[in-house]
Amino acid sequence: MKITLTAHTSFGHSAVEFVVVKNHDAIRKIGACKSLGGSQINGADAVIVTMVKTADKRQSKFWIEDGAIASAYILLAAEQYNLGACWVHIRNRMSQQKTSDEEIRSLLGVPKGYTVLNLVALGKKDEQKRPYTEKDLNPSLVHYKAF
Repeated sequence: MKITLTAHTSFGHSAVEFVVVKNHDAIRKIGACKSLGGSQINGADAVIVTMVKTADKRQSKFWIEDGAIASAYILLAAEQYNLGACWVHIRNRMSQQKTSDEEIRSLLGVPKGYTVLNLVALGKKDEQKRPYTEKDLNPSLVHYKAF
């Protein structure tokens, strides 16, 4: 199955890059790089590590937004193909010794100048959630002309 992912980025920079990990032992090691909440990727068929080239100051101003948009597109594509997907936050999280970002970059051999934003775990769905309907929408959260 081929998935084409095109996400918009600030100023048209292509600063977002991914590492796809399919080895279950490597996935467990990556999950252990986050003290709290990393184990939820254990058992995934694949984990996509979303990172952004932050060394270039022109590209790094909106790195969080660029990486988040790309990851959200992956989550949408997973749903389209009926795959289970889970976002795992890495930015500003800690491991036992270092930041989660530092430990994941070390495990994967990522060069300096990149920052890991998040992980997206992919696999078989464990549950089927009902889709949102119009009844779930709260119109009071939408404001027109001013707050």
